[in-house]
Amino acid sequence: MALRAAGAQTTILATDMAATASAQEHRAVTPDELPEGAGQLHVGLHRTRPPHRLAFAPSLWPALRREAATHDVVHVHSLFLWPQYAAFRQAARTRTPLVVSPCGALDPYLRRRGRARKRLTGLLWQDRMLRRAAVVHFKSSEEARQAADLELGARAQVVPNGIRWDSFQGLDDDGAFRRRWMPGHTGPVILNLGRLSHKKGLDVLVRAFALVVERHPDARLVLAGPDDEQLQPSLVALASGLGVGDRVIFTGMLDATQKRQALAAATVWALPTRGENFALAAVEALAAGAPVVVSPAMNLAEDIAAAGAGVVAAAEPDAFARELSALVDEEERRRRLSAAGRDFARRYDWSAVAASMLDLYARAVSR
Repeated sequence: MALRAAGAQTTILATDMAATASAQEHRAVTPDELPEGAGQLHVGLHRTRPPHRLAFAPSLWPALRREAATHDVVHVHSLFLWPQYAAFRQAARTRTPLVVSPCGALDPYLRRRGRARKRLTGLLWQDRMLRRAAVVHFKSSEEARQAADLELGARAQVVPNGIRWDSFQGLDDDGAFRRRWMPGHTGPVILNLGRLSHKKGLDVLVRAFALVVERHPDARLVLAGPDDEQLQPSLVALASGLGVGDRVIFTGMLDATQKRQALAAATVWALPTRGENFALAAVEALAAGAPVVVSPAMNLAEDIAAAGAGVVAAAEPDAFARELSALVDEEERRRRLSAAGRDFARRYDWSAVAASMLDLYARAVSR
């Protein structure tokens, strides 16, 4: 939407998968699940076939063949999957400049997972794709640093993700979220909003929350987001074993309105991630004025700390619990973090980021 407003014509080709390729269940996305504004853009969704783990969608091949020849740039998002291979091959065939966004897939933590499959992918085609890319696009300087072994030189460009900053302003906690998920509750709410994923350290968060409850027995932990990796049963068992099972709430996927209601209700937003190339959800929480606690493995953590916009704590239950409890106790500190967080997040508004993306595409074409 922001690129179109800046004068660029775009085509989005994707699979119809409602969840990530690693999800245990596969279904097609419905139109109302697409982001707001998708209906105003040229979007083509293609049905997947087994092997779903590779996001195999054979009809993408002819669609990419048609579109690559008529566009100035082909932009590939993520790695190790069939759609990225198809886009790379068609860009090479038509000699269209290629931009590759690893989207965190080169994080050392993620490189260690599924190494055999990733090594085979690299040998077959992905190493060539990265060598031939006109630009490799990273979302943060730390993400680019983690890929230093690729020796990309000037081809490595950093442009952050964007948010609609205005849409997170003026959120009032009218009680709608609490009435829906914890009727009658008026105590502190610790919120994590995003996919339930192993890499996000939600097991650490549950253990930290159990320690917080010792000091704040009226606190609640809300884990909001889709469970693509089927983690909820193990997290429920962990919370029950720690004696806080009745204080941990799982909401599943939230729509845009429900997400804003959750952010308005949050006392603290928390992410003890093991690896995060950008953490868009954290930037949205900052924009909404929610005080945040994140781990150093979130690639924006250093910037957030330097701006006084949030708290960085080791992804370890005791350390994380100390910071969460301290923020619950200190209303004035939460107020200061809220104001600083809004200011910090404003730099990621799409009105600024879109111009940087257009410049990145121009660099790709010139190369």
